[in-house]
Amino acid sequence: MRIIILTQNENLYLPRSLAAVCRALNSELVCIVASPAMSTHGGALQGFIKHLRLFGLKGTMTMGSHVIRARFVSIFYHPGPDSSFYSIKQVANTFSVPYHKIRKVKNDQLHHLLDKYKPDLLVSMSCPQIIGKRIRDRIPLGCINVHGAPLPRYRGLMPAFWALRNGETKTAVSVHDLGARLDDGDIILQREVKILPEDTWDSLVCKTKKAGAQALIDAVQQIKEGTVKRKPNPDSEATYFSFPTARDHRAFLKAGRRFF
Repeated sequence: MRIIILTQNENLYLPRSLAAVCRALNSELVCIVASPAMSTHGGALQGFIKHLRLFGLKGTMTMGSHVIRARFVSIFYHPGPDSSFYSIKQVANTFSVPYHKIRKVKNDQLHHLLDKYKPDLLVSMSCPQIIGKRIRDRIPLGCINVHGAPLPRYRGLMPAFWALRNGETKTAVSVHDLGARLDDGDIILQREVKILPEDTWDSLVCKTKKAGAQALIDAVQQIKEGTVKRKPNPDSEATYFSFPTARDHRAFLKAGRRFF
């Protein structure tokens, strides 16, 4: 099987989970394609403003310091296959998987990559842009995504935040087919993730990324073996959440939760 991964250039959470996928599926990965992390927010400036409203000044400074450290380390640190990782490109280079950057999933650059690598399966790992029908129709075994929530509940953005904000004691990761809308495809498999009283947004994101990587590996194995038992992801049972506002930030803190 030939697999292409679409993701985003994020330094804190995705490199570790992507590395786990590469360890398990390395011989089948034909390339990793990354788009800008802030492209889902309309650009870097708008993304920064949204995150400032979400995390507050202190949280934004904490997040910023973590990102700066990760980017600095990714330049000078050369990891081995079992090491820690600090960038998507670092993971791709370590596992000898071709790496490409694109600005928009909808442009011709991705189609050229599909022509070149001829993948059987497309995997989205936090790809911040909608993957349209024209692309989906080109992939013989389809396109799948891993989402950090118990679909059909918590479709949309920042599911770890909303699970904590709403007082959930457990959440899940879902591997599902990509459909026309966000997080609406049939569910391939789910894995439960417990939420502890001491969990922060940061720790829960780490948990769901780790669980999501293993769920994705298991889902790919099922697809290879032809043993997938899909279940519906009905709109009638769905809840959808957008990016949190400053008001949501206050409610999150009032509920006794922390970001870091």
